[in-house]
Amino acid sequence: MTGADVAAPVREAVATLRAYRADWVHFTNWCAGHAVSPIPAAADVVAAYLRSLTEFAPATIRRRLAAIGKMHRFNEMPWDVTDGRIRAALADMTERARRPAPPPAVVTPDMLRAMVERCADGSPRGLRDRCLLLFGFAGALRRSELVGLQVEDVRIDRMAVVLSIREDGEAQPVHLPLPEAKEMCPAAAFTAWQQVAHRQTGPLFRAISKGERVGGRALTPYAVTRILQRRAAMAEIPPEIATALSAHALRAGYIVAALRQGMDTEALCQHTRYRDPRALRQYERLLTHD
Repeated sequence: MTGADVAAPVREAVATLRAYRADWVHFTNWCAGHAVSPIPAAADVVAAYLRSLTEFAPATIRRRLAAIGKMHRFNEMPWDVTDGRIRAALADMTERARRPAPPPAVVTPDMLRAMVERCADGSPRGLRDRCLLLFGFAGALRRSELVGLQVEDVRIDRMAVVLSIREDGEAQPVHLPLPEAKEMCPAAAFTAWQQVAHRQTGPLFRAISKGERVGGRALTPYAVTRILQRRAAMAEIPPEIATALSAHALRAGYIVAALRQGMDTEALCQHTRYRDPRALRQYERLLTHD
């Protein structure tokens, strides 16, 4: 047996371990966002997690379930993958993958306005959510960009809010225009949020306790999804749309609205940080579902 013959299985084993590690991190982040314990994980929790994996292929879902099981067995925790709740969730997600996926829900400009209006209670949570909604939509921010924003990444000019989005070690400026309507103005939203957040550095969008105390920990993408769904429900958006919103819905909503208005493709790619215009095709297909 040659060295190459030995190296190939070793590389595969290392890759598998990395995948399991990433799967476990994904599960623990989901649990943190839902305030439940990842280990030992109750069958209802595992089933709910599996049903949340709507964007993933069956093979990925099965591997993530296997990663949860491996971690339980490694820690000598009780684990029963044959539990009816887990098996039903896995079967449902596998069947879902065989059906054509419905178009993802996006935040439209009208939905955005209605959701922002429900943030006008003057509370820290309302001020944070208003800023998050306006930044996420106007900047067409990816979920990682949104939760990764630091206070020092934000600068207010006379004509725009300028965000420094870090990509491949470089900071790219993203300009958010200032509309006349103050309630929809990202600069006004940022200033109001800063007045209660009292932070000059660190994560811009932070967790808030039940007592409305602003913490130091950055939001997770799962927390952003919950914020969107909660604000959509408060805005009386139909439940079938509100519950389908994810942290990506703000970015997708901006892109679809820009395409509908005929925004120049090159300008849209520059604003959304897409290097290849073909990346916009997935959003162009959403226009056919109007």
